Amino acid sequence: MRDRGGGVTFGPHPRSYTFKVNRKEQRAALRSGLSLHAERGSIAIFDSSAFSAPKTRQAFDLLDDWGQNGPTLVVLTPEESDAALSFRNLERVAVLSATDVGVADLLRVASLLVSHAALDELSARAAKPVARSAEQQQAVSSAAGRGRPQADQSNDSAEQDASREAS
Repeated sequence: MRDRGGGVTFGPHPRSYTFKVNRKEQRAALRSGLSLHAERGSIAIFDSSAFSAPKTRQAFDLLDDWGQNGPTLVVLTPEESDAALSFRNLERVAVLSATDVGVADLLRVASLLVSHAALDELSARAAKPVARSAEQQQAVSSAAGRGRPQADQSNDSAEQDASREAS
């Protein structure tokens, strides 16, 4: 008898293991990752304007003078392309935009090198949202209530009930 083939009864199925993380938790985790590097002293801020043209040797010298061992993450803004091109060829150095940096990226590396502009952008992403003042809160609640007035609807239903009972 010949084998005609067949399928696997309970074979593997593709599955995504991603899950949603709340915005407040994301910000708190980003703050925690940045604080961890600050406590360790493994974060440095540099001036990216020194890179007028892509020079890998200049980037290597900057990292060598800093003296940090292990993998390094360089965080830049998209406008700082000359610095990004300088760092991208170095071994054990990853270059990311400030908008693309995640918590896993911060925890994966031993040291963090950030430009001034990227630090401002990262700080803004990690900052707690500013609380609304009482006036702003009142304006939001009054704007939300414009759709349908609640008091008028309750009076209408009471009048309808009274007219039904009279008939």
